[in-house]
Formats: sequence, structure tokens, C-alpha cells
Amino acid sequence: MTDLVPPAAPLPPDVLARLDDGLRDRCRAARVPALSGAVGRAGEVVWSGTAGWAEADPGTAFRIGSITKPMTAVAVLRLVAAGRVGLHDPVGRHVDDAPAPEATLAQLLTHTAGLPAEPPGPWWERHGAGTWPELVASGVVPVTEPGEQHHYSNVGYAVLGRLVELAHGRPWDEVLRDELWAPLGMTHTGRVPTSAAATGYAVHPHADAVLVEPVAGYGAMGPAGEVWSTPRDLVAFGSWLVGAGRGSDGSDGSDGSDGSDPVLPLRWRRRMTAPRAVVDEPGAPFTTAWGLGVSVRHATGPDGGRRTVGHGGSVPGFTATLRADVATGDVVAVCGSSTAGFGGGDFLLDALPAPVGPASPAEPSPEALALTGTWYWGPMPHTVTVRADGNLVLSPADGGDRGTVFAPRPGGGATGTGTTWVGVEGGYWRGERLRSVGAPGAPALDVGTFHLTRTPYDPATAVPGGVDPSGWRPSGT
Repeated sequence: MTDLVPPAAPLPPDVLARLDDGLRDRCRAARVPALSGAVGRAGEVVWSGTAGWAEADPGTAFRIGSITKPMTAVAVLRLVAAGRVGLHDPVGRHVDDAPAPEATLAQLLTHTAGLPAEPPGPWWERHGAGTWPELVASGVVPVTEPGEQHHYSNVGYAVLGRLVELAHGRPWDEVLRDELWAPLGMTHTGRVPTSAAATGYAVHPHADAVLVEPVAGYGAMGPAGEVWSTPRDLVAFGSWLVGAGRGSDGSDGSDGSDGSDPVLPLRWRRRMTAPRAVVDEPGAPFTTAWGLGVSVRHATGPDGGRRTVGHGGSVPGFTATLRADVATGDVVAVCGSSTAGFGGGDFLLDALPAPVGPASPAEPSPEALALTGTWYWGPMPHTVTVRADGNLVLSPADGGDRGTVFAPRPGGGATGTGTTWVGVEGGYWRGERLRSVGAPGAPALDVGTFHLTRTPYDPATAVPGGVDPSGWRPSGT
């Protein structure tokens, strides 16, 4: 998302009706006592609603379970951005009694530290959990070596919460309140409900009957799943996460500038939402990965599919989901008061029309325009276009996997303008540089050391390895 996205326009009546109907249908089909949802567009809540027989309104708080984790991750990354800890520091350097002390903060954030999913003892989400010393004394045993594979771990986020508490000298939820929830206007979010709270139920699978679930205290496990919130607050968080919400600095931040965001620069949020660890489910394609505290999902479709970032949450009596479309900035959040869940919130994303494009596209610079058109990497054609935000898009003509978006960076260029371009989106050339290295009449690009020319292997340019002096000749001779 960029600052070129116009303010959200009101959704048409037919879309609002689809969202209302979709929430009611989902609530009825999943037999959820209370279901509450919200949709965000361009950083604003454009719809919210509730359904079910249990009394609830858009201000009713639900326990959001593991959606607590990306909030804990923000507190950790604030320490990293401030230089107080290192992303690749072993956690034992900062939490001397941490299980798996050699695991790095990045591994804990991505669930690759090798820690077990749950702490020893009774089912903590229903029974409750104790203090940090009690968690350490329980004898947490790693299940893999750090960095070996993805293994979802609630215990890992208890460790990260302990890190936050030690760094600040106060409870983790007070840190989140002051450094995340208050700046983003999340007034209905807290470790305990700050407003009317929903009752959590177990719904009998074979009868119209419910059982009230206990609301246990999570102690040291709280940073993994104890927070209460509302869909509207979660939409504010999700919008901010993808750069479309309150406090966003409106730049991709790839040049290292901090912008004016009061919580975490967008460049760090980009690092949060970049996939780092794949989720390997036997017999299933790789559709989910983990960033720093968030899951990254790619759902295939006729238009290529949708990539979303966010998190789900589930504790006895409550389930919740938060998903943000990284391409459009659309965000959905749904909270329910049933242990069995409701199947996710993509049905709300599916009900939305395509967002309106930029109101005032950036005027391309003369240098950017000069680089557009067809270029050849050896004999293989590529196209350079200018995106609405002024960035260059280098795309292989065959639709291959080396398409990359490049943003301009002053300084270091080989042309008189002193501009170079850095890959900010895409895989192969992300972080690599694109430079104009040709001479008048013989243009050429250097893209991560690869030489691209206006005609295949233009001999008038400095093609690495040279060009056969006999030139192109008929094949088969």
C-alpha cells in the first residue's frame, strides 16, 4: 500500500447487504452463539456487523487467542528497531533462563526455535497457566533443533513476552497498551476486557445446547493468547500492519527511513509480513508461510490468487481471525463465541468489490520513462514499466519467476542523475540494484550484475564475455 490510495468510499448498498447476509449465514451454518465482523478499506472501517442469539454489538470484546502473538511480535521488533536487541541474537543473551537459549529471536518469531506447541501440565488454555518461574520449572523440552523446521509454539511466545517484560521492567500487556494499542486507537483491546465482553461457549455437536467455557488466567503464557479485542480494533491493527492505517508513514521504507510512524516503521512491518518459514503439511502444497509473528497465506484463484497476512486465534469459548490483503490493503476481522470456530473470514474478503485505483498517480520521472520498454537478458525479452507509485516493474515476457519491483534511491547510480533503483518487491532481485550502465546510442542495464540490452546481446555495449564477432547467423549452419 502507498499514500496514493484514496480515502475509502462508502461501500454500495448491495455490497453492504452481501456482508450482512454473509455474516448471518456463516453464524447460522457454524452454530456460533455470537459472531462479530468488520471490514477495513484504505485504513478505515467501512462495515461492521454482528449476528447470533447471544447479545453482542460492534463494541463487544471477544478473547482473540493467538492474534495476541503478532502484537507481542510488534513489541519485540520495536526493541530490535531501537537497537536494544538483535533479531538474530540468541534469546538466552536476554532471558537467561529461557528454554532453548540458543534459539534466535527471529526463530522464536517464526516458530522455528524448536520449542513444543504447549507447555507441560494440564491443558493450559482451559485450566490456566502459572508464573514464569513455574513455566521454567515445568521442564520445557525442545522437539527439534533451532532452525530445523517450522513447529508452531505457544511456549515460544511466552519466552518473547518474558523478553519484553525484562527489557521494559513491567508487564507485557502494559507495554502493548502504551506502545501499540493506544497509538493505533485500539480502545477496546486489553489483557482483560475494557468494555462489555462476550461469553464463550462450547456448542454441543449433536444438540441445540451450549456449555459456558471457563475464562482462565494465562500467567506467563499470556503473550501467546490472552488479549481481548473487537473486530473494529483488529481491523485498525491489520490496516496498520500492511501500511494502510492510522499512523502509517506512507512509504515503503526500503531506504531505511523511519518515516513518522509512532509504533514501528513500515520497513519493519514489511519485514514482519515477508514469508520466512514454510509450513510443510504432508501431501499439501506450500500455501502458508510464517513471517515475524504473522502467517502469510496464498490462496489460488482464476486471477492468480490472493496473498493475505494475519493470524487466527482459538481458545476455549472463542475463535477469531484477522486477514489483510497485501495487494489492496483490504482487511477483515471476525470474532466468535464458540470453541468450534466458524471457518475463517475470507468470505468477507470475497464479498468486496475491487478497490478503486489511485486518484492521482505519481508523474513518472524522465529517467524512469527512459528505462521503459523492452530489454533483453541475453536472448530473453523483459519489459520495464512504471507503476502508479513511480516504481519500475521489470517483468519477463514468458511470465517467469524473476519479476521484480524497483524503487528509486538517490545516489550510487551510474547516470548523471545519480539515481539507482533497488528491488523492493518480488523474489529473485529483491534487494538487488538496477542501474543504467550504457552509453548514448547503446543503452544497457545492470540488474544484480546481469546485463540487459535493447537488442539481444547488443555488441555496442559491454556484454560480459563479449559477443561472437561473426554475429548472429542462421541456425543449423
